[in-house]
Amino acid sequence: MTAPALLFESVRRGGRAVGPRRPDADRRRATGRAARGWAVPAALLLPGVLALGGWGPTRAQDRPAPDRPAQARGEVVLQVASVPTDSAVFLRYAGEPDRYFGRTPAQGALELAVAPGDAEVVVYKDGFVCKVEPLALRPGGAARLEVRLTPDIEVPRGLVLNEVPLYVRTADEGEELFVALLAHVNRFYVEEQDPRRLTEEAVATLVGALDAVRRRERLLRRELDPEARRRYYPDEVDLSGYGALRFERAPAGPGKTRWTIGSGEVAASGVLDASLFDTYLHMTRQVWGFVKHEWDRRRLLSDAAITHALIEGLLAALDDDHTHFLTPTDVAELDVDRDGAFGGVGVVVSLKDGVLTVVTPMPGTPGERAGLQPGDVIVAIDGQPTDRITLRRAVELMRGKVDSPLELTFRRGEAVTTVSIVRARVEVRTTAHRMLGDGIGYLRVSSFMSERLDQAVTAALEELSAKGMRALVLDLRHNPGGLLEQAARLANLFLPPDLEVVSTRSRLPGEPRRGLVTDGSARKWSVPMAVLIDGESASASEILAGALRDHGRAVLIGERSFGKGSVQRVIPLEPYGCAVALTVSLYHLPSGATPHKVGVAPDVVVTLSEEEAAAVARASNYTVEGEQVDAQLAEAIRRLRGKP
Repeated sequence: MTAPALLFESVRRGGRAVGPRRPDADRRRATGRAARGWAVPAALLLPGVLALGGWGPTRAQDRPAPDRPAQARGEVVLQVASVPTDSAVFLRYAGEPDRYFGRTPAQGALELAVAPGDAEVVVYKDGFVCKVEPLALRPGGAARLEVRLTPDIEVPRGLVLNEVPLYVRTADEGEELFVALLAHVNRFYVEEQDPRRLTEEAVATLVGALDAVRRRERLLRRELDPEARRRYYPDEVDLSGYGALRFERAPAGPGKTRWTIGSGEVAASGVLDASLFDTYLHMTRQVWGFVKHEWDRRRLLSDAAITHALIEGLLAALDDDHTHFLTPTDVAELDVDRDGAFGGVGVVVSLKDGVLTVVTPMPGTPGERAGLQPGDVIVAIDGQPTDRITLRRAVELMRGKVDSPLELTFRRGEAVTTVSIVRARVEVRTTAHRMLGDGIGYLRVSSFMSERLDQAVTAALEELSAKGMRALVLDLRHNPGGLLEQAARLANLFLPPDLEVVSTRSRLPGEPRRGLVTDGSARKWSVPMAVLIDGESASASEILAGALRDHGRAVLIGERSFGKGSVQRVIPLEPYGCAVALTVSLYHLPSGATPHKVGVAPDVVVTLSEEEAAAVARASNYTVEGEQVDAQLAEAIRRLRGKP
């Protein structure tokens, strides 16, 4: 499940409108910070996400060695099969980090040729270790591991109990934050909502999420031995010893509902009166107190963790992928993206085959001066191993205050090197450009988050023009969007004055429609244009592409875009340093159509091969000169050359 891009709109009272970015970028690439804008918190409960423990037989056994070249070389043929499939398989030898080998296929088994020795096969599913199996791999032998995983427990992915910042420290503060958020939803959300329903569903989600964590941990702790649990879950809040937590509701007369929260023989209950909203807040307080003082006997849960689960439950009840709660960390990262700079190392990194790999160092940054090269594997950051941390966590560790020290350990081939680096201010490139030949310029815009994007694009266009540009390819693929004003400003560079670029429509009385129109304030670029879009082009990317197409200014080439037509406003939640990115309106293209949930269709459909699509996903604004011409770009070049 992926979410689309950020879309901002300036509004009164200092608010801004936003939408979520694609978490794909967080998995694929980052530039010493969360890639392509801030990484929004994942929804608390995602359908189909599993917390996996073991059930049924899991076995590894020696088998007669078939006549295979790998075994002739003294290697071991290892087969791993799992139910469900698509589980990530790692192999760990004593004293070495886990090595990624692939995912179990839909049919048959993943087959590996591995070195002999004492090893462990580690099986992951949906981000959780669910099986660690020790094996004695004999030279020239073979082994088969079959893993069956528990399929029936949903994981509250957004709830990492020990990582919730303490933005509230008491139950009263938590309730105040929850009520403030509820008030903003009632006032600004694009569709009118019943606050009673939202409160009831928030409480139900809180209870369900905590119990799902408890069940997942019980299964993991039953399946994994103590040493493996310490290795892979060293700091996790352990609710596995707690009793089952339940939340029940039943009719109690006209307009009334009796609710009960309990665990074992202990329970609390009350009555909701549909005519009295205070009864819903009273239920929230009582459930909070039960969880905190009756269920959480070892005081493992902070008030902030309970607040976080409650708030995520409220937002989940909206059934809106684009509304998100922002912790103080998320808010700070949002400011970094708008500023276009951060303190850090200055390397573009990705998770390649499960390991943190340097894509390229940025020119003139501490990473480049330290000698980091594309393909280097970062194995530790300030001594912390990277083999089991997320990409987002890795870039958080690399970022920091300007002039602060950092130690990176990386592997190049078989050599492992540790370097000391001093963080510096790193400027983020949101564009890349080059000439393609025959007077055709190429300009990629990777994000609309920067408030100075139009200046960067103008400078790129002037440089391309000086090199003889007579036509332009504008590449908006894998662009998750950003500031709505920047989409309008870029459209202003290519469209005549007095043309509408986009309009937004809200349910609020006073904000029925708002349009952005081109003017004569910028130089106009009238060269023929082709715009590249794909399924990862979202939000502001769709606005710019759609406006250029609707006004007959460009031909769109590629694949249908993501389809995000909602506008979010970032509303501060003070004094707690939090915020909510709340859907407040829908936007419409000049044609009157909205791409919401349908996307923008290209004029010319061109589908990339798997290899080409992967190359586009990995593309960096620091490696544009070495990139190959893929099928979509080739079609754009052909069209701009005047060939039918």
